[in-house]
Amino acid sequence: YNGDIMSSLNVNTINEYTGANGVTIDGVLIKDGAIPSVTGLKGISIFRITANVASSGDITSNWSEADDTENEANYGSLITESSGIFSFVETGFYLVHFTAGFQMASSGNAAASISIKATDDNSTYSTISSAAFGGTTDYNGASPKCEALLDVTNVSNDKVKFNYNEDLGSPRIQGSASANKSWVTFMKVSET
Repeated sequence: YNGDIMSSLNVNTINEYTGANGVTIDGVLIKDGAIPSVTGLKGISIFRITANVASSGDITSNWSEADDTENEANYGSLITESSGIFSFVETGFYLVHFTAGFQMASSGNAAASISIKATDDNSTYSTISSAAFGGTTDYNGASPKCEALLDVTNVSNDKVKFNYNEDLGSPRIQGSASANKSWVTFMKVSET
């Protein structure tokens, strides 16, 4: 017989024969809890800065989850924030994105930068991504962005925070309690 033989298997549940080893289908290893949702993402959270930031340093206050206006929503509850420190509820690969609405506070040359800082020991933070921007006249604007992909393997030790650094003149990043003018996005894209 030269034709293809096709068959189908109809079952309600396929379980691993040996726990934690997973099931291999067409060469792809699938483990419990690792099959993504219909969207392909495990969760998305957006936090906005609710007040202008005009001084250098870690942004430790005025963070709010962006879920209170019109149809805004977050998918999943995978991120928590306390005093500007963002923690992960679950392990996994997370895409972290920081966008800042830059604005001059007065005339004259100005420059500043934003950055994402991460720790894997819940203590020592290192800059893992940054973006710089500048302007020359009143109310010049820009939207610098930086991002990083994190492999979160320990929810007690792996954390991130965000920094603003004023390099020259009087720039600021804009905040708003009702719109995303400066914000961070966390997307869980896969299990670790």
